Amino acid sequence: MPTTQGICHCTNCKRRTGSAFGISAYFPKAAVIEMTGETKVYRLNHLKQERHFCPTCGTTLFWFTSAAAESIGIAGGCFADEGLPEPAYSVTDRKRWPWVSLPERWKVFPE
Repeated sequence: MPTTQGICHCTNCKRRTGSAFGISAYFPKAAVIEMTGETKVYRLNHLKQERHFCPTCGTTLFWFTSAAAESIGIAGGCFADEGLPEPAYSVTDRKRWPWVSLPERWKVFPE
C-alpha cells in the first residue's frame, strides 16, 4: 500500500495527465520491487523532479522529487488493481477547477 496518496491540481499535473488533476501514490523506494524496461526522462529543474515516461505510448509511469527524496511517486492510473485506496488529500487546491468536487473528509492544501 502507498504511504500517502493524493491529487494535485497544479498546471504541471494537469498537463502531465491531460485531465483536471493528477493522482499520485507514494511508496518508499525500497518497497518497489521491480522496475523494468526503458523509460524516457523529463526533468523539471524548478521543481527538482524527474519524471519517467513509457517511450512507446507516453504514459507517465513514475517520478522522483526532492520534496520526497526517499519515495517514488507512481501515477494512479498505472495500477491495474482497482483496490488502490482512495486519495486522502488535495494539493494546489487553489487551481482546482470549480466543477471538481472533493469529499469533505479529505485534507485540502491551497498550495
